Amino acid sequence: MKSFSKLYCLFLLLTCCFFNGIAQHAFTLSGTIEDKQKKEGVSFAHVYLNGTSFGTQADDKGHFTLKNVPSGNYQFLISMVGYQPLSVPISVQQDIKNLHFDMIENITDLVEIKVQGQRDRVWEKQIRQFENEFLGRDIDRDLVKILNREVIDFEYDPSTKTLKASSKEPLLIENKELGYLYHGFLVGFEKAPRQLNFKSSGYFEALNPVSPKEKNKWEKNRKYAFQGSIRHFLLAFINQSLGNEGFYVTYYKENRLSNPPPFKLEEALFTTNKPDIFAIDLKGIINVEFDSPRQFSKLKPMAKTILIEKNGTLIDPYSMEVFGKMSESRMGHELPLDYVYELKK
Repeated sequence: MKSFSKLYCLFLLLTCCFFNGIAQHAFTLSGTIEDKQKKEGVSFAHVYLNGTSFGTQADDKGHFTLKNVPSGNYQFLISMVGYQPLSVPISVQQDIKNLHFDMIENITDLVEIKVQGQRDRVWEKQIRQFENEFLGRDIDRDLVKILNREVIDFEYDPSTKTLKASSKEPLLIENKELGYLYHGFLVGFEKAPRQLNFKSSGYFEALNPVSPKEKNKWEKNRKYAFQGSIRHFLLAFINQSLGNEGFYVTYYKENRLSNPPPFKLEEALFTTNKPDIFAIDLKGIINVEFDSPRQFSKLKPMAKTILIEKNGTLIDPYSMEVFGKMSESRMGHELPLDYVYELKK
């Protein structure tokens, strides 16, 4: 593996959580959230490490505690209706107590008087479209559902045929296929005829299985959801185990006359001066075939250098464009970033 010495930057995106792998030690984070002007606790604010299973709600005094957090670097978020969200990077290497955060009221929310759209046939059609795109079309709607779908509002522009969704409250997505309850803040959702963009931030709460059989089912389903995913591919890439994991990679042949070079992992993977950060430098678009279940995807680099966390997550989610099977993943298939998958030896 070559060494890559160029400088890089960390993009602190709302939807990106920086998690440097599971460590042997786990720590506790605790503190208080206050209203900056009123100097009093913000009751029941959501406190979480974005995209992970580490999240909670503050108590009625604004106190919070997150337990059993592995060492690593995270994006720490606080969200509460009526307040501007907070997002700060945090490095966890020991117990961190007496954290203090001041929240500022969102004046727009406070003065806005909005009449909720009537939940009529039009809304029912729009919520079905939203669920298809946000949760996924291939999920069992009896097992994966938004528990509070009534909090979602829609705007439709007939001139561009664009559907937008918003919600002031966090969405509660119960996933009995994978065994999680996702608390998700809808940052944005826009569906046009040939384009889909959505962002959310949140955390996963593990559900309690009713039996060992259900627990085993969830573990099996989680493994199946992970296999062949973009994160599985990137994890296998940086661990130099693409073949063992069932991936076959070639450079994309743009036309009959083009002659792309053979794909060589050792020419594409680099280390950096950070042991938990890897760099990928691709010569062009790559085809990715996964063997079980057989599926095809295409990955297009959108940056000269693509930076990857040790756990297989993109530091900048916009540094790579995904087509094919990998692009079909939605929230109904999503796993926490701290989900651990053991690569084959």
